[in-house]
Amino acid sequence: MHLRTSDTLQWFFACPQFIEPLLADELTALGAETVKIGHAGVQAEGDLALGYRVVLWSRLASRATLQVASGKASNQDELRELLLSIAWEDHLHPNGSLKVRFLGRTEDLRNTQFGAQWVKDQIVDYFTASHGVRPSVSNDPDINIVVNLHKGQGTVGIELNAQSLHHRGYRQPGAKAPLRENLAAAVLIRAGWPEHIASDKAAVQLVDPMCGSGTLLIEGALMAFDWAPGLLRQDNLARRWLGHDQALWDSLVAEAEERRDEKLKNAKRFEFWGNDADTDMFNLARRHWRSIGLPEARWSHCDIAAMPGAAPTESGLVVCNPPYGERLSSVAELKPLYEALGGFMSSLSEAFQGAIFTQADVPITLSNLYYSKEYRLMNGDLECKLFRFESLAQKERPAKVLAEDLANRITKNLRKLKPFIKSGVTNAYRVYDADIPEYSIAVDRYGDWLHVQEYAPPKDIDPNVAQKRLNSALMTLPEVLNVPADQVVLKQRKQQKGSSQYEKQDDQRSTGNDQIVFEHGARFIINLTDYLDTGLFLDHRPMRYWLQQQAKDKVVLNLFCYTGAASVHAAIGGASRVDSVDLSNTYLEWAKENFRLNKLKPERFNFIQADVVEWLADAQSKYDLIFLDPPTFSNSKRMRDHFDVQRDHQELIDNAMKVLVPGGTLVFSNNFRKFKMDDAVLENYDVQDYRQKSIPADYERNQKIHGCWLIKHRT
Repeated sequence: MHLRTSDTLQWFFACPQFIEPLLADELTALGAETVKIGHAGVQAEGDLALGYRVVLWSRLASRATLQVASGKASNQDELRELLLSIAWEDHLHPNGSLKVRFLGRTEDLRNTQFGAQWVKDQIVDYFTASHGVRPSVSNDPDINIVVNLHKGQGTVGIELNAQSLHHRGYRQPGAKAPLRENLAAAVLIRAGWPEHIASDKAAVQLVDPMCGSGTLLIEGALMAFDWAPGLLRQDNLARRWLGHDQALWDSLVAEAEERRDEKLKNAKRFEFWGNDADTDMFNLARRHWRSIGLPEARWSHCDIAAMPGAAPTESGLVVCNPPYGERLSSVAELKPLYEALGGFMSSLSEAFQGAIFTQADVPITLSNLYYSKEYRLMNGDLECKLFRFESLAQKERPAKVLAEDLANRITKNLRKLKPFIKSGVTNAYRVYDADIPEYSIAVDRYGDWLHVQEYAPPKDIDPNVAQKRLNSALMTLPEVLNVPADQVVLKQRKQQKGSSQYEKQDDQRSTGNDQIVFEHGARFIINLTDYLDTGLFLDHRPMRYWLQQQAKDKVVLNLFCYTGAASVHAAIGGASRVDSVDLSNTYLEWAKENFRLNKLKPERFNFIQADVVEWLADAQSKYDLIFLDPPTFSNSKRMRDHFDVQRDHQELIDNAMKVLVPGGTLVFSNNFRKFKMDDAVLENYDVQDYRQKSIPADYERNQKIHGCWLIKHRT
């Protein structure tokens, strides 16, 4: 097709998730027709000038794609037909260069990298057959081609932007950018900054008390001065695309420059104030600001608690993207920072409104401010929220008042546990386990640290209500348990559905996060941050001690051994041999560290990495004591089949009993609350329900924490 300036074209404009409605409004203002909101983007109709305006003016879009063909594409044949329906010489010179981005899959193209290569081959073959020459592939191509497949349909597009439109061109190479520019623009729009700009107020301020590299302030200034972002980087355009109209582009650039220059005549109406405590970021923000040529701003370099007051103004917005960390364990230590931020914001005049953009899991009540609206946004793969404050004077009730009933219950629990705690058996124990329905958390004390697990709230509980209760609990726990706030670690624990109980928080364990705890004369390494579990199941403390007492001169087998705590107790108890079996090499290495910690040489014991189910089916050795505590479910990729304790326990117990000597004991335990022992097991073996004796004092409030049975051969 030969494009004419007036042709109505099909476009797709990509953007971060959850800002699609904002982009749709922006596109309408830029002249788009038939706007349709999609996932992470907006479809629209419009002429070539629309595409250019988006590249030049859009503050929200990340890509501007001209759709040149669409149709069936459920397999290679259909996709090839779609690709060959395009007159590629209208878009690319036969000697030109291209790059292909492939999204989705067909019946026979299931890999995006291979799909991109395959599409490139079809286009190259097209030129070879029709022109006798072939274009090349380049990282700086004449055109970027995008193929998008969904439910048997495909679209083929050409991107007008050379690089992502969020680039503004001012950021220095290597500079940290925790907030992309188009996301920053969305934050400002949701925060109400355009309304401040459009107001008839004579003086307007934008304040960022933790400005970092200046992204929010710069985006706010570009909006205030009607400064098209594309003017900062006019090379971000596919100029070598054969459909490019240079005269049209030049006219739009000239119009944008005129609008900017007109607004700058009234620059004194706006004051921009950036502050940051970090010297490098503070200097970087000022360099970015000045490199653009923006009017002079106000800068301060100090902790937020030391910031001077804002100048009197008729209209103002304080907006901030404070640090929030990638781990939930950092929430409690952010309390002083967020309190200082809330204190600064509430000290401003009534003319100010506020907005805080942060990770969704960070309790906004840390700021002691009452938000009027919240918006869901994504920062890359991180789910975030923007909280908008119409009035900075109104505050939440103090968190410790909200959680007074929680504090009372924990105090009551500690009174009951006082004899147990004073006995010195252990310094790792449970102090609270969802005793009050409103506070659905479990709290374990590990020495001077608290490990808090949040259970998934019932579906009928408003997530916002649940979050506020969690926030108040996090503020209460350090006070009632006399633990520093930065030594409270929060985890979210949901019902397992087909996954292993040993779920990871991070890719690997960091030994720098290790702690040491003790129980019944043994010491263990625990890690509160890197895994969903800590390395020690506290509810099995009595059974580990039972093993220690029974193990003298015995041959002991620990199946699904995890970090080897039961094996350590057996070895301390004088076992003649201890075999520990687990599929995870990470946990077996952890188990060896636990042995060394207790002055036990790992080389004298056996650590076996294997699928327990398969290993046990083929095992030949005989054992006096077997400890079998399987997960409820496990579907590790290294297992031949997934494991379900209810379905598979009979076979597992039968195979364990085959290697148990006459007179020996199998300890079988699991945490599946609805577990029912198979009748065949009860008939074939001597089975003693040992649950009552296996539950420690700190778990007496939760008798269903696990089931436990002693199983022997019938005599």
